Amino acid sequence: MAFMANDVPTSSKDEERDTAEVGGAATDLGSAAGVLALAQRLHEEHVAEGQETRQRLITEGQSRHDQLIGEATAMKEELLSTGQAKHDTLIVEAQQKRAEVLQELGSERSLLQKEIEEMRTSERDHHARQKSYLEGQLIKLEQTGTDETG
Repeated sequence: MAFMANDVPTSSKDEERDTAEVGGAATDLGSAAGVLALAQRLHEEHVAEGQETRQRLITEGQSRHDQLIGEATAMKEELLSTGQAKHDTLIVEAQQKRAEVLQELGSERSLLQKEIEEMRTSERDHHARQKSYLEGQLIKLEQTGTDETG
């Protein structure tokens, strides 16, 4: 059956340690209790050291996490800002280009409408001249026909 260091009363541990130190020779029970006490103390030291290491690593991990999140957030904000600025610039350029194209198309439309109107006027004039010429030819033909018959 194994003894736990906690099962041995404190006064007994102290006495056994004193006996071992003073007398130079301890009984088997005293030796076992001393070894158990030493093992318990080492165990507690290692557990405490492990807990300290765990806490240190958690703290370092959280610190690194916070740092990375901060950097990522800053980078995100910078990218969003840069992207928005580029978007705004492109929108302004597109609006300017649109206005230029619409102005050019408006000017071209005006010129084409003017040309169309000139062509219509020219066509009316040409038809009028043709009609006049043909009527004149018909009159001549009639006159030539009446001259020959009469």
